[in-house]
Amino acid sequence: MSGKKESPDRRARKRAAGDAGAEAGSPVAAGAEPSKSGPLPAGRAEVRVRRQRRRRQAVTAGSAVLILAAATAVVAGSEAVESGNAGRSVEIAAADVPAGPLTAVCPEPLRLLSGAVAGTDPQFSPVSESATTNLSAVVLSGAGNPVPASSLLKADGMSVLKAIADGAPKEQPLAGVRSAGVLTNENVTEATVLSAEPSGTLQATANAVVGFSAEDGDLAGLAAANCQAPGNDMWILGARTTVGATAVLRLTNPSESAATVDLELYGSKGRVEGTGTRGILVPPGATKAIVLAGLAANDPGLAVRVRSSGGPVTAMVQQSLLRGLTPGGVELIQPSAAASPQQVISGVRIQSPAATKALTAKRGYESAAPVLQVAVPGSTNGVVSVRILGKDGDVSLPGGGVFTVPAGSVGQLPLDSLPEGTYSVEVTADVSVVAGTVSSRGSKPDAPVDLAVAPSGERLGNEHLAVLPADITSVLSFAAPAGAAEVRLTGVARDGSLTEEQIVSVPEGSTVTIPAQSVGSGLAAVLISTTGEPVYGAQVLTGKDDGVSVLPLPKGNIGGTSVPVSLGY
Repeated sequence: MSGKKESPDRRARKRAAGDAGAEAGSPVAAGAEPSKSGPLPAGRAEVRVRRQRRRRQAVTAGSAVLILAAATAVVAGSEAVESGNAGRSVEIAAADVPAGPLTAVCPEPLRLLSGAVAGTDPQFSPVSESATTNLSAVVLSGAGNPVPASSLLKADGMSVLKAIADGAPKEQPLAGVRSAGVLTNENVTEATVLSAEPSGTLQATANAVVGFSAEDGDLAGLAAANCQAPGNDMWILGARTTVGATAVLRLTNPSESAATVDLELYGSKGRVEGTGTRGILVPPGATKAIVLAGLAANDPGLAVRVRSSGGPVTAMVQQSLLRGLTPGGVELIQPSAAASPQQVISGVRIQSPAATKALTAKRGYESAAPVLQVAVPGSTNGVVSVRILGKDGDVSLPGGGVFTVPAGSVGQLPLDSLPEGTYSVEVTADVSVVAGTVSSRGSKPDAPVDLAVAPSGERLGNEHLAVLPADITSVLSFAAPAGAAEVRLTGVARDGSLTEEQIVSVPEGSTVTIPAQSVGSGLAAVLISTTGEPVYGAQVLTGKDDGVSVLPLPKGNIGGTSVPVSLGY
């Protein structure tokens, strides 16, 4: 009833309930402003508490999301990852690794075979008394840096024969100035290794050339080769195993790991199958010699693919010809460019057509005529188109220079119709091919005739070093098949100093030849760089009598590499 008074005990219980509600559910307890309407009922206070708890939980969860997002951004780098976009890529961090030391294997002197000519590891007989084998090497410094430590080593890569950097200028070069360590006409009697430490973050600009010459004996002629960096896959084209021809494949392993080598052989009649081409073991620091006639006999044009597992190897063919009792030439055949639908061969030296005709008219000299050889290693026939680049532009060939090479074989195209001169040959095909030219120098049938094999080369870039052997004439040959370009030439003197740079223009579709002596006198090497459209080049060497040899220009400077870094746990 409304008129009934509350007992003291009931009023005390209501005050206690109100105080409890103020402590548990009032805005003051939740950290907010006190309500002007006074204490809330117990039920509403409990609802307010639950709401405040949910807000605090939401704030905590949002903070955790922000922290996780920040951590994700740190791991991923500069690229943000959007929620729900699983297909978006994340940039991978990379670490720069500087270039390593340069290692290049220099071939041993040419020698005659004695005993069995089939199989591997043949014995060699002494060469003629007039035969000499000399090595010349040049190692360049970076701008403002001293010449990097460099040496000529034995084939084991450990024993030092000659320290090349010792001959370099001792004083610290001025900023922007370069110098060189030079080794000239070092007599060698075995396979050697050129070793040079990096110059800053770049691999050292260095090269060495081995030159062989003989005026008498069965190996009369001139042969030369760049010292070769080891690899695991390479092609050699131009070897012959016909009567009177001797081709010895030399495999050298300069690494500390054993190498297992497999060979693929392609001849004029197709791929050559047989024993002895698989699982050839080349121990560390060793050279294995393989007589190619024991694997593919009586073939006028042989292509060899060398692939190794384990340690990388170098591969080179010692080729010599003997026509009856008359020397037919010598050559050290170096690897060609990798198989591709386009190949460019520079430094193709052609002698007078009249002299070639008189020479090849004699029995046994038919193979002295210059030819282009093209290998098609695939399973599809190749339609090959040939373009000849002379000093004044394109030179026509009989039949238009188009012919077909059966799959798995080596085809030949005669070049004896070309006028005397130095040419470049561009080969294009609808399949991947390997190409090179074989030519001779000499016009007297009863006199020694020398042999030259020009392999296809790679496009030139920066810092190619053409070493000039002493007492041998060197001519640099350049071609720009697709468009005009410029070649920059800097001479490296034998005292280690560099000459002023010269710029040579190479017109589109032509071949330009520059005698090395026109770059400077008393040079040990010529430093080559190119700009503009793709340029290809070679070094043509000529010696006494009719000696001739062709060197592809070595690869240019190699910088460091970037290695991907994976983030994980």
